[in-house]
Formats: sequence, C-alpha cells, structure tokens
Amino acid sequence: MENVLQLTFAKLELKQMELIDRLSMKHNDYVIRVIMSTVTDKFVAVNGDWELVTGFKESYCIDKTWEDIAPKNQIKNVLGYMDYLKKSQNTFQKTKFDIIKKDGKILSVDWTGKYFPEINGMVLIGRVTR
Repeated sequence: MENVLQLTFAKLELKQMELIDRLSMKHNDYVIRVIMSTVTDKFVAVNGDWELVTGFKESYCIDKTWEDIAPKNQIKNVLGYMDYLKKSQNTFQKTKFDIIKKDGKILSVDWTGKYFPEINGMVLIGRVTR
C-alpha cells in the first residue's frame, strides 16, 4: 500500500512539474516523462508523448533503467546527473542527454528533473523539439 501512495504522490508532483515546464516551453515540443525509483534505479512509470516519441510502449519501459535506453557513451554522464539530483533535493535541475528510440536512432532530450526523498524517487520531464 505504501508503494501505491508513493507512486500517487510522485504522479501528483509530476503533474506539477509538467505544468511548470509547459509554461516555459514552446507549444510544438513533445513532452516525455519518467518516474524512477532511487531504491532500484528502475523506471516506475513513463508517459506523456513517450510512445509517440520513442516508439516504445509505456508498459515495455517499466522496470527498465537508463542503461537500457541511453547510449553507452553517455551512461556515465546520465548516472552522474542522477547522483547530482539526489544531492540537490527539492530543486529542479536541468540537463541534456540522449536516449535511444525503438528504431535505434538517437534522440536528443532536454531534461528537467527533481529528486523526492520522501518517496525515494525521481521525476524527470524531457522536452523534444519537433
């Protein structure tokens, strides 16, 4: 039951972050969202324009990690960003890194992330220009 409550809280925070992010973005950008557990480092949820942009079904991405979707040459930077988010509790942090689409193409994504210690999770919103 606690995990369900934590996920619900994360989704509420995600909506808040999405609203903040949408206010500062171009209307023609795609938005992809990730909620990940910092206990397991796995994705708990992905949504937004995720399937449209990446080609992967949202259900496929549950229990995946950054190692599964980021290019190998960027894993060190991605994991460094995740560590930085953990240290920057309760503040939004921006970065840019790529992910690999289902068709194998590389997609550049501008990320805004935040770590939530009370749920042991991170929420990241990615913006992809059309």
